[in-house]
Order: sequence, then structure tokens, then C-alpha cells
Amino acid sequence: MTSPWTTGQMAIGRDRFFYSGLLGNSGKPRCLGGITIYVAPEGGFDIGFGKSGPFENRQIAALRPYETHRLVSPCGRILNLGFEPESLSDRAQASLIARANDPEQGADLARRIRAAEPHLAASVGAEGFTDRAFDQLFLGDALTPRRMDARIAAVMRTICAEIEDNALSADDLAAQAGLSTSRFLHLFKENTGIAFRSLRMWKRARRFLDHANGSDSLTEVALELGYPDSSHFSHSIRRTYGLKPRSIRNGSRNLKVFAGAGYTLGPDRVMP
Repeated sequence: MTSPWTTGQMAIGRDRFFYSGLLGNSGKPRCLGGITIYVAPEGGFDIGFGKSGPFENRQIAALRPYETHRLVSPCGRILNLGFEPESLSDRAQASLIARANDPEQGADLARRIRAAEPHLAASVGAEGFTDRAFDQLFLGDALTPRRMDARIAAVMRTICAEIEDNALSADDLAAQAGLSTSRFLHLFKENTGIAFRSLRMWKRARRFLDHANGSDSLTEVALELGYPDSSHFSHSIRRTYGLKPRSIRNGSRNLKVFAGAGYTLGPDRVMP
């Protein structure tokens, strides 16, 4: 049975992400920095954990941040939710992953996510979607946010706002926080659960999704995101998403994009 499909769509905010559309069945390893939930729009998909583990057929799967995996969807499409780990308490992260991977709870959650997808546009307010509205739509309840040192919270706001700045360094951010670099790096990982360099690399690759259906050249995108050259950019995107930047853009031409509250998309991005 074939499910009715709306045009592919993506909702992206600072801490939440949703995508429904073409997968791009490369089967290449991918490694996303957020908590990732995949749902098959119909039937199931094949997922392999690690770079060479055997494939399993699932209708839903949740992965921890930076968990390498490969993905193939027989129907060529996928539903994908993403949650930035620094935005959620450790308990909320563990509970969400356990819920999605539990045979009974996961099946219920998959049905809920499929049913919610057509209502995404209606749930986005004039100022963009909020984390609470996103969680309520797809999960049925709001997730508990992470408590964070005010200095690191301020640094996170800077990182998310200025990720395109290639000069953004641990030294600069440590100075902003009034800390030595070594103390900053320790406090950063203690508060976010992620090493500074890994998080910065992920945020930069994630920002490419802002440009998925954009009109600017990929060379311009690479420079805007702070990559030193197109080669580094392409390698980073392939390592993260398992696809070349051009393949992602080709599969996103008709994508509807919704921004989260307070999340700024550049002028080249195509909005609904």
C-alpha cells in the first residue's frame, strides 16, 4: 500500500529538526551530531550500525549523537527527526531513545510521527515553531531541557549564531566566558556532553541544511559556512550525511522549509 505524500518538507530550528522526503540510497556511512530518529513512511527501511555491521529492517530507529550508521529505504523516502543533545537533559535523551527503540512503544511512536507529518505546516506559528510545539506534535509531550552553566549557555548562543565565522575558536569563546581555554573546554564538555571541536564541526555541517534548496553556488555555501575550501566542505558533508552536497541539493529542489522561532535563514533559502 502506498501512503499519500505531501511535498517534501523540512523544519529546522536551533534545537529541533524534521525532514520528510527523499533519502538518497547511497548506503554510505553517516554520522549525525544530534539524537536521530528515523521512521519509514511505509513498510520499513534497512539500517546498519557502524561502518560495516549487518543491516536490520526497521520501521523506526533511534540513534545516539555521533553514532555511525548506514541507511537504505526501499521506497526511497524517509522521515527523520533530530534533537540537539545539549538542549535535553540526560534523562530525556535516554528516555526518548529507549521509547523509539522499544518494539511496542516504538511502533506507537512511528504511527504518531507519520500521522503528524501532514500537520507540520499548520503547527508553525508566525514566528516559527517552538521546541515545545515540535515535541507536542511529534512526541505528544514536551521534553525536559538541559540545565546549563550561564557562561556555557551564552557561548552556545554565540556558536549557533556565528557558526559561519571560521575564526570562531576555543580561545575566543573562553575569553567571552571569562575562563582559561583549558577550563572552558572542560566546562563545555561537562555542560553539553560533547567535546567543543566535535560540536562545532557538527553545527557547521548542520547549517548546510539551511542551503539545501538554496540558489547560491556550493562554492559560495562552503565559504559562507566557514570551510577553507570546497574540498573540505564536500568531505565534511559526505562524512556527516553519507551524500555529496550536490546530491543533497538535487534531492531538495522542491523542499518546503520552515524555520524555528528565532532561527534565521538567509535570503537565498526557498521558503513555502
